[in-house]
Amino acid sequence: MYRLMVVEDEDMIRKGIVNSIPWQSLGFIVVAESPNGKDALEQLKKNSVEVLLTDIKMPIMGGTELSKKARELYPDIEIIILSGFADFEYARQAIGFRAFDYLLKPTNKKKLLDAFTALKENMDQKRELKEEIFYSNLYISAGYETMRNEFLQSLLEGDTSLFNGFDEKTTSLELDFTGHYFTAATIKLDRNSIFKELESSWATDKRLLTFSYRNILKEELSNVDNAYYIVKDYDTIDFVFCFSSPEKQNAQMIPCLESISENIQNCLFKHVTVPYTIGIGLSYPSIHHIAKSYSQAKRSIQNNFYFGDKKVQVYQDNNDSKYEQNFIRFYPEEMEHVAVSISNGNYFDTKKYLTSIFRVLMEQNLLPEIVKNYCIALKLMVQSKITNSYEVMEKIIGEEYNDFVKEALNVKELETYIVSVMVSLAKEIDETIDPLEIKEQHKVIDKAKAYIAAHLSEKITLKMISEYVYLSETYFSFLFKKIMGITYIDYIQNLRMQEAKRLLVNTNYKVYKVAELIGYSDYKYFSVQFKKYVALTPKEYRNQGRLEVK
Repeated sequence: MYRLMVVEDEDMIRKGIVNSIPWQSLGFIVVAESPNGKDALEQLKKNSVEVLLTDIKMPIMGGTELSKKARELYPDIEIIILSGFADFEYARQAIGFRAFDYLLKPTNKKKLLDAFTALKENMDQKRELKEEIFYSNLYISAGYETMRNEFLQSLLEGDTSLFNGFDEKTTSLELDFTGHYFTAATIKLDRNSIFKELESSWATDKRLLTFSYRNILKEELSNVDNAYYIVKDYDTIDFVFCFSSPEKQNAQMIPCLESISENIQNCLFKHVTVPYTIGIGLSYPSIHHIAKSYSQAKRSIQNNFYFGDKKVQVYQDNNDSKYEQNFIRFYPEEMEHVAVSISNGNYFDTKKYLTSIFRVLMEQNLLPEIVKNYCIALKLMVQSKITNSYEVMEKIIGEEYNDFVKEALNVKELETYIVSVMVSLAKEIDETIDPLEIKEQHKVIDKAKAYIAAHLSEKITLKMISEYVYLSETYFSFLFKKIMGITYIDYIQNLRMQEAKRLLVNTNYKVYKVAELIGYSDYKYFSVQFKKYVALTPKEYRNQGRLEVK
């Protein structure tokens, strides 16, 4: 309904217009009426009016002056003129203040109905256009958030293709998955209750409601490191949490989820109470298994069917999940260390990592099948890292590897065998590396480092660097870590943090500008990363650095 004011000095005509026209069926509601322009302006301050139907000739203040002032104060107001004068000058003035229509008195009912039917159609089109522009701007401003949502949702749903070039993808989206405790959660709000609220408070505008969710989520999660959300629908919000310790997880996760749910209820739902349930999956030591935690979080929601009074449902651990948790606890990060060491021909580190892995496996007292599966997976990972040395691997390990692993009688026998063959493989690769080839590899990496330094303020991708040094993305990524000892992503971040430290101490740039100058589009994300790197916020570091300079 559009809100209408009728301004007419003759009481009988004004009352006739207000009472004889079926305004609601036309899409309008009369919220005010006035006998002259001056009184109408006072009422406009008190009433939100979208349409002004006014006579031209009135005492104190006429319709022409009223229309001009109303247009100045309320640029979007629509105006329809009623006039007993067929004078061109009046019509010209009406055009000047962009009146929608100019009706001559005495006007018949049909002409008035036709004018307001046309006006309603015109106003609907403008509203749709405004909404379209609003939401377009909203999506543009969301930028990374929209792409993050798509990425995170695919991650939760188990899309394993995301793990190809995973570090680059997460870096470009400014997602940080450093940590050891990865947990998925979901908040489920009662759909029927929300729909009642939508009808009474939100004009059934689900998009506006979910936008309001985001404002609350951003505020609530601002003090929780590495927590991400996806507003899946107006009744479902999904989360990915990444904590550095179980203590942090226990202290922050459930209180945060409860606070979010209560704030949504208290701030957004005024007319109905909207029941909610929070489902939480198990914590896993790798982001690779977040889809499993998400599946558990959704299943735990179903428990509310039996335990309706419990708002927080944590997935119940059982024998199967314990078995699975133990199996993946040191997989895949530890195997990655072994595989990289072997591919670099570093047999000292190979032995060190393998010895450490078996010590931990024995401390866990895992079932033999788990340990053996771990050893089979280790071989596959090593094989994927040394494609250029496949023949060497076949010569050292051969087909008997899997048979020996399956038939091993105890873990000590298995450890001796695995360490022996993997160290031998590393030594063989070390002997096949050509010194001239190493020199050329260093030149390539130096060239890549120079490129990174020159483009530090820009968005740098693996593809861009690889093309610059004429290598495939996979081989460059492998070669960079082999030569530098860290991934190219970690190298770029270290470089950026050093530059940020310099800018914070030596310039007066705002934090957001410093973030922009070193290639971060989200200054809040930059601040979190900086604090992890330096153990101080950018502002704290700036103050401390300047004190030291003085």
